[in-house]
Amino acid sequence: MCQSTWFVRVTIIATLLFAPLLTAVAEDRPTSIKTPHLTASLISEHKGIVPAQPFWVALRFDIIPGWHTYWQNAGDSGNPPRIDWGLPEGFSASEIHWPYPQRLPVGPLMNYGYSHQAMLLVRIVPPDTLSPGQDIELHANAEWLVCKVECIPEEGKFSLSLPVIAASRQTPSAWADAFSNARQRLPLPLPWSAAVEVNASQLKVNIDMTDVDASQLHEVYFYPASYGIVEHAARQAYTVNDNTLTLTLFRGDLRGQPLRQLDGVLFIGERAADGMLNRAFTVTIPAAPMHSTSSPGFILLLALSGGLLLNIMPCVFPILSLKALQIVQSAAQTPAVVRSNGVAFTLGVLISFASIAAILLLLRASGEAIGWGFQLQSPEFVLILTWLLFAMGLMFSGLWSFGESFIGLGQELTTRRGKAGAFFTGVLAVIVATPCTAPFMGTALGYALSQSNGTALLIFIVLGFGMALPWLLISFWPGLSKRLPKPGAWMELTKQILAFPLYATAAWLLWVLSQQVDQASLLVALMSLVLLSFLLWCWQKLRTNTRFIYKTGLVLLLILTLAATLSQQHAPVTAGPQTQGDWQPYDPVRLSELARNGQPVLVNFTAAWCITCLVNEKVAISRPTVQAQLRQQGVVYMKADWTNRDPRITEMLNQYGRSGVPLYLLFPGNGQDAVVLPNILSVGILIDALQQVTARE
Repeated sequence: MCQSTWFVRVTIIATLLFAPLLTAVAEDRPTSIKTPHLTASLISEHKGIVPAQPFWVALRFDIIPGWHTYWQNAGDSGNPPRIDWGLPEGFSASEIHWPYPQRLPVGPLMNYGYSHQAMLLVRIVPPDTLSPGQDIELHANAEWLVCKVECIPEEGKFSLSLPVIAASRQTPSAWADAFSNARQRLPLPLPWSAAVEVNASQLKVNIDMTDVDASQLHEVYFYPASYGIVEHAARQAYTVNDNTLTLTLFRGDLRGQPLRQLDGVLFIGERAADGMLNRAFTVTIPAAPMHSTSSPGFILLLALSGGLLLNIMPCVFPILSLKALQIVQSAAQTPAVVRSNGVAFTLGVLISFASIAAILLLLRASGEAIGWGFQLQSPEFVLILTWLLFAMGLMFSGLWSFGESFIGLGQELTTRRGKAGAFFTGVLAVIVATPCTAPFMGTALGYALSQSNGTALLIFIVLGFGMALPWLLISFWPGLSKRLPKPGAWMELTKQILAFPLYATAAWLLWVLSQQVDQASLLVALMSLVLLSFLLWCWQKLRTNTRFIYKTGLVLLLILTLAATLSQQHAPVTAGPQTQGDWQPYDPVRLSELARNGQPVLVNFTAAWCITCLVNEKVAISRPTVQAQLRQQGVVYMKADWTNRDPRITEMLNQYGRSGVPLYLLFPGNGQDAVVLPNILSVGILIDALQQVTARE
């Protein structure tokens, strides 16, 4: 046998033997891909393709326990799966038809997706030019993200071969039931009329559900179709009145952009005789501006009232001693000087409020999660303020002085120095007042931070004007000087007595600092006060020394010492509050779990630098009768400590239209939104609120 004949025969035999295997390899652009986390399959509802007759295919994920993939809007993190089709000429594929997702909380974040199993449905339309007997190859390249805590990007190339058949020969595939179940999770068109009202911070969705028994509603949730429309992790509160469902949503990262239409999926869970009935509906509703019950004029009135009430809040009491002494001193001055000092004090207050507002708005625009009183969340700022008030107390006590008078004090005060002192007193009053949130003030501040920068600044300025208004009116009261006691030696004693509120404020600030830094840093801060006293004493001893170099040296030494002290302020190794016997630290995930379990919760948003908060805890929340009522009613008590910055707490404050503490939220545990309690609490207010809320269950 010649060599060429032998080669031909071997080739023929090998072809006959391996033809099935070669065919299988050629067709093994797999319909399924297995990874360590899931199995992805490209499947068809039917066994064949009928010309011009649409059919369904799906990318199916079978996911191992504990892992998940994502919906079209992944939520706060993640990415949705993507499919790129390679279809024969004349074929077309729809977008993915997404079954409604489930919520996947991860820490403070909320994601949307699928665990265990997911079917991403796609409708394929073939041309009418196909001939029976053909085999059609559908190719797809897919990418997806599968996550537990960590996330793994995965991809696959799939091929699905289907024969062309006559309509009479069409039969379901083995996956037909899976397709039927998946289609039951596809959202239906919304059958009810709906409207959406929008403002800067909220969306209110109103749906006329005339054929729904509101008493059987178990769960209502809106899944936005795209990121940034709503705050995914925020609580979605709903109410039903006269068959109108009102769902309140908080706007997300795109809150600064106009919203013309709300798109997404509305999930409704209802109690039924045979268990739970879950339904989902596509939502596409034009948005309209929300008709607020709080007009801009009303908000400005609240801001003015809140500023007036700041004067009687505990935060501001110590600084009012400065203004009180200035008023007493005004008896020796002309009415024109008194008026100019009143105007200077008002300007100090207004400029300070505007400056703090500008910084606050700028930092929030840059993405910082901060609110009213943010500067006292900085240990360095707290320490600087402590030094300032302590030094002023030493000056009032007569340890040192700066010239013949300071901040408007002294019988020989000139007009220029009087104005400067009044202005500075206004600045200091605002700085110390920022930890306080007076009645009416919280609503005004929350509204301000949801408006344009110009409107927000106007509200802050009106708030400052309300704080300065009583003192401005007194300075313009013509008969005031006749009613004030005459200047005399008693004024020096008065000045010395008024030093003690300043010492008390400095002591309080040191306590605030102790909540923010470790023990070594606190010791350095305390020693810095001793050194500050020594350097000021030296300054006083050198007052009559005309050699400039000595005073310059003291000033440089003071600056270097204080700068070194600031650099040594370190946070404790273990920061944040620890769980106590009668309260739990604030945790939004834990709060959501308690709400789902029907557990009522009282959340106290507080801070060590908020004197109003501390007073409320002392006179109301911590009282034995209130604590007994909490236990009796089964209410979980949480503290949200905002002494140091915590974006989770800031976010929750924003959701309820607040920019600072205190805030008291009482969650009923029955699916309703939280009850917002007053800023000033009493035992009676708390007990009444607890009894009313638990009575609704």
